[in-house]
Amino acid sequence: MGHNLSAIVARGPGSAAAARRLGLTLVASGPFVIVPLDAGHAEIWSRRLGVDDRLLSDMTPDSPVTLRFAADLGLDRFALIRTSYFGGQGSQWATVYHGAERTMPVRAGLGAVNDALERIGVVPDGGRDAFDTIGLGGMRHAALYFDDGGEAVAG
Repeated sequence: MGHNLSAIVARGPGSAAAARRLGLTLVASGPFVIVPLDAGHAEIWSRRLGVDDRLLSDMTPDSPVTLRFAADLGLDRFALIRTSYFGGQGSQWATVYHGAERTMPVRAGLGAVNDALERIGVVPDGGRDAFDTIGLGGMRHAALYFDDGGEAVAG
């Protein structure tokens, strides 16, 4: 089974009102919140908000509209992650922001997401890595959190 996920991960809870307004889903995981991201949704909202949707790095969805989402949700220090795996083959990317300032350069490859998650305070537990500790292994596709029109569905 594949794993294709882009998300903001931060200490929660995040603003539920802002999430509703922005059409995003907040997925609680202990003291953390996971916000699945969708490229089509980000494109729509970049136009609505008048925010640039250009990439800030080689990592999708590292863009000004994603930073705006995090700010509006009240998530000041966060990991931005992306996974793309199928049949055990693929890669992962991650970076960390404090507000609009990047505090961990974009990294690709094995361990990138775990490093970013640990930098925001996720502590691996019970023999699991940070990724599985907060439940990202069970969140296979961000598209499951959006309808075909790019609007969020209940998480």
